[in-house]
Amino acid sequence: TTPSGLSLPRSVMARIHVFLAVLLLCAAPCGGSKVQLRASVAESFTQNAICRQNNCVNPLFPGLLDLGNLDTIAWQCTNHSTVSDYINFCGEIVNYSPALPSPNATSRAVKDIVKEQDDAAATMFYYHLSGLGYEAKEFRDPGASGDECVQSIWRMVCFTYFPKAQAGCSAGQPTSYLRPCRNSCESYVAACSVECCDESVQCVFQHTVSEGGMPTEMVQTGYTDVLGPAAVCTGAGHRSGLPIGMLLSIFAAHAVFDGATSRGEEGRPSSTTSRRVSSSLCSSNVLSALVMVFCALFLQGCDVDVPHHNLGNWRLKPDYLVAFEFVAPGQPASSAILNSCSEGVAQSLQCSGRGYCKAWSETERISANALSFCECDRDWTDPECRTRRKSQVTTFLLALFGGFFGLDYFYLGWPWWGAAKLCTLGGCGFWWVLDIVRTGSGPVYAFDYRVANDLPHWVYVLSTVTLFGLIGFAVAIESYLSFRKRKREDVMKLQESEESRHLGKMDEMLDGPRYRAGVPSPTFNEPMRFSGYGATLPSPLPNAGVPYAVPSPPGQAGRFAGPYGPSRIS
Repeated sequence: TTPSGLSLPRSVMARIHVFLAVLLLCAAPCGGSKVQLRASVAESFTQNAICRQNNCVNPLFPGLLDLGNLDTIAWQCTNHSTVSDYINFCGEIVNYSPALPSPNATSRAVKDIVKEQDDAAATMFYYHLSGLGYEAKEFRDPGASGDECVQSIWRMVCFTYFPKAQAGCSAGQPTSYLRPCRNSCESYVAACSVECCDESVQCVFQHTVSEGGMPTEMVQTGYTDVLGPAAVCTGAGHRSGLPIGMLLSIFAAHAVFDGATSRGEEGRPSSTTSRRVSSSLCSSNVLSALVMVFCALFLQGCDVDVPHHNLGNWRLKPDYLVAFEFVAPGQPASSAILNSCSEGVAQSLQCSGRGYCKAWSETERISANALSFCECDRDWTDPECRTRRKSQVTTFLLALFGGFFGLDYFYLGWPWWGAAKLCTLGGCGFWWVLDIVRTGSGPVYAFDYRVANDLPHWVYVLSTVTLFGLIGFAVAIESYLSFRKRKREDVMKLQESEESRHLGKMDEMLDGPRYRAGVPSPTFNEPMRFSGYGATLPSPLPNAGVPYAVPSPPGQAGRFAGPYGPSRIS
């Protein structure tokens, strides 16, 4: 019975139960969701064969490898008012009383400790963006970027290096390190659309590594399994909207019950109500089918034949922190540092000789110990200027002359977009025009980093205007020739019509030679008949008594002909 008192038939209730069962299956897939909160002790992951990885890097989360080291450091409580004036990069995020590393032997100024933590957060922010293929130098002010992925990374690094002080802790008292809350990690996964095509994208985990050939348990762990804000963890995540599947489920449930609770005027189901219930059931069946298709496409199943692996896909990738590290010539790998713009590195060795060091913060440019990163030359990128950029000139030319075939996207490293553009022939021309403007007006993103800014703007403008001018001229000429051809055809048809009309009238006015009897007719009222082959004039015309042409008499030579030629020959 529904809340309004309407008793539904058993068949109706059975269909509703089936529909709810489908929703439960969709809500709790046995294969595991994209973001797992807990991992089993013995790690085992299934591989999604039709999945495409996105932002799956190693380490997966910004500052993840520093969590273990930060746990071992002694921390002390401070007040927000004490440190707020010294925090630069994380000033907008740290709106709580943070804990700071406690000095070991000698006392240090709070300003120096805060700057050290702020620089660590900015460094990890810079390198994680570079690992994802972003141009990190474009996000010196993450709060004004408008990119939710960039802002989620910003929040995570600030929560990692500025942990919250424990509740009730006074300034100067020791405290433990509070890791970021689970939902701050989940917000990053959702905002950056992190996908590794297995269940290794986990915010709460325990990972076993080997050190010296011996397995060591719990060497690397994830984030605190608590939804923030909370007293036992730092930070919180942004609230996200309802999933599409849940919205469809709510809409379907409303469609079923709204149709079922319709009543007649006397308080009992009428024939109209029955038809509405039947229609709503039909709609619910369709929606159930759509939900099942949605589950089949986007949720993992429980097939025991699915390949398994014991190491997450993101852990199999090269560590971007190792790829971006700097090792001085002749020094062992153990002496590697993360930033060649650090103190003590010769200027000739900085940025691989393809750039210079530039202060990260605009307010610290004049400071002697300002945090700096490499500003690479035009054709190079990455934190150490070792990666050659793709060319904007090549991209623009491919978009201009091969855009209908998607050659520009294949060159930039986006094969799926290139295939889509090829199948649609440049979006019937609209996509082609859009990409010409997009690739020519400025450096666009390739699969990783932007293309080199090697296309002068005047070349782009001149070539684009020239090309479209030629296309417009060709279209205009073709249109003119087609119009002239149509007009000529119309004129010819008009002339033929006029000639046909005049010829019809001339048949009535000019009869021409006809067959006629041998006796001349005094008038022209009777139809004219054939008069002979010599004269075309009618025989009744006066001839001043001159005889008509007749054949020569038998036995006489020559011919006797009148002035009008042979006539009236029968």
